[in-house]
Amino acid sequence: MTRQDLGRQQQARGFSLVEMVVSIVIAAILAAGVVSYIGDSVEGYAAGASRNKLSSAGRTVLDRLALELHNAVPNSVRTTVAEAGGNQCIEFIPFVGASTYIDPPFTGTGSDVFEMVDLNPVLHREAPADLYAVIYSIETAALYAMPNPGPIALIDKLRDRFDSILVSDVCTDDPIVAPGLAQGVTTVCLDASHRFARRSPVQRVYIAEQPVSFCVVDDSIYRYENYGFQTTQCEPTTPACLPTTAAAGRHLITNMIDNTGLQAFSVVEASLRRNAIIALEMNFTERGDQVQLQHEILQRNVP
Repeated sequence: MTRQDLGRQQQARGFSLVEMVVSIVIAAILAAGVVSYIGDSVEGYAAGASRNKLSSAGRTVLDRLALELHNAVPNSVRTTVAEAGGNQCIEFIPFVGASTYIDPPFTGTGSDVFEMVDLNPVLHREAPADLYAVIYSIETAALYAMPNPGPIALIDKLRDRFDSILVSDVCTDDPIVAPGLAQGVTTVCLDASHRFARRSPVQRVYIAEQPVSFCVVDDSIYRYENYGFQTTQCEPTTPACLPTTAAAGRHLITNMIDNTGLQAFSVVEASLRRNAIIALEMNFTERGDQVQLQHEILQRNVP
């Protein structure tokens, strides 16, 4: 065999087994690195998306709570004691309007009618109005006990006096003729004779609705309504107190919460320098991801 034939044979020989093994090992290492990088990126994106979803859902819940609590009658907010598992309730009396009263009953045996400046927008309700007049609410217990005399009274109807004066008495509907009464005045017809306990320094009257509760129940938050005034605050475990179905007044707000060891609702009492503060602390969770949110709500304290 000539030297030229030997060179041609060596050139045609290809890769050796060692070279192939080394190539495969290097390729496997590079592939493992690429797969790990892509896997970590996908996992990070999924985790970020999940946390963003939780954060968005949690913010929506807190915004809903803040919006409703901003319209709570002053000093009407009360909470239950948080359980170890996080179950807890907050209750308040929402108002639909506030105005300046003119002549409510503060003396004697009281009265079943008084007048106030029209609300804006004007609020008219025929009997039964299912509304409440609140004047100078400085004691939470008195709001829910509804004593007479006291700060709160059930309203039978609300009517603009100017629209009704030439037809009938605003509260009784008896025919009358009473010309010359001013426009812009609303007559508040109470369900029964009532005397308000104290005058408001700014002559403010709130027109309120029935109490509302938000409760953390295991992994969910529910909103409760249509259960009336209760001297002792209701909880979901209280028999025949809070509604148990959506038709009766229970509505699911979220089912992505785990408040074990946390206090969802707490009230920092008002001082001479500031209003009361309602602190919210909630831990939202789904598929192993958790987002804990805290929020503070300034409560109206000027009755």
